[in-house]
Amino acid sequence: MQVRPTYPFVDDDNTYKVYRVDFHSLTELELYLKSDPPVNELVFPSQKSLYMPEKFAGAPLEQAIAYCHGGYAEGFPLFMQLKKDLEKTNVKAQNVRRSVPAIVGSRPNVPNFVAGTPKTMYRLDKAKEKKFIDVYINLAYSGDTTENEIRHRGILTLNLISLFEQHSIGVNLYAFEASSLYNEIFIADIQLKKPGEVLNVGKCYYPLCGKEFIRRLLVRVKESMPFHEKWGVGYGGVLPEKLVRKCLNIGEDKILIQSPHEIGIRGRDLYRDADAFFEYLHLTKEIKVPKYSDYAKEYK
Repeated sequence: MQVRPTYPFVDDDNTYKVYRVDFHSLTELELYLKSDPPVNELVFPSQKSLYMPEKFAGAPLEQAIAYCHGGYAEGFPLFMQLKKDLEKTNVKAQNVRRSVPAIVGSRPNVPNFVAGTPKTMYRLDKAKEKKFIDVYINLAYSGDTTENEIRHRGILTLNLISLFEQHSIGVNLYAFEASSLYNEIFIADIQLKKPGEVLNVGKCYYPLCGKEFIRRLLVRVKESMPFHEKWGVGYGGVLPEKLVRKCLNIGEDKILIQSPHEIGIRGRDLYRDADAFFEYLHLTKEIKVPKYSDYAKEYK
């Protein structure tokens, strides 16, 4: 875990102070919160991480912290069923290596040997060089975002990773919150997956879909930051995409997944949301993407 020193950030004519903390895993986040970091009481006279109603923020803070190492199952069976149904429509990449004529190889090329040409053997064509891509998902969303919209964004994010890996592209997955109040910016990011790691759906489900994660855990992290502005009133607003990309150094060659509303997710039909999601990302050159709405299903 790294709590970075406050540093200035200049965008156009505006200068911001950035408060950033990086967690290399959910375990690091859990250990940080279990250490009960001091609350900035001048800015947060009342801890919303403790006192927000469960209907809005989910399980109490202590239980929410414990979910970091497993056990968060609310809505998980439905999530998994929808995820499996969607993946049935994916276009499978055929990573078959061809045999090509060569001077040196693993088996003889009889016709070329009879003809007296130099390439009398067959060898396997070179495997494609392994590529890697960084995927960032901004966990923040507006108060009117529905559970279906959040669920669909989570499913589509994990489906995206599966598609990349089917096409021999390794994925770094980062989840973060980025918010601001006047000239102060707060960033907390957690690495959920590294290239070569098997995608752990159960581990990713909590930060991607659990309301406790953003409304209890990340709020508690925010309460420990040495802000000067009055974050305790509304806890800041969602940082615009332009500033997100600049602050986190997310170039155009990296994937940024914003709030459900910003990327066209409406929560009524997963398959139509999938089409909107991939249209927003413009990824058809990198991976084969089906027309998901051809398989559209409605559910409540």
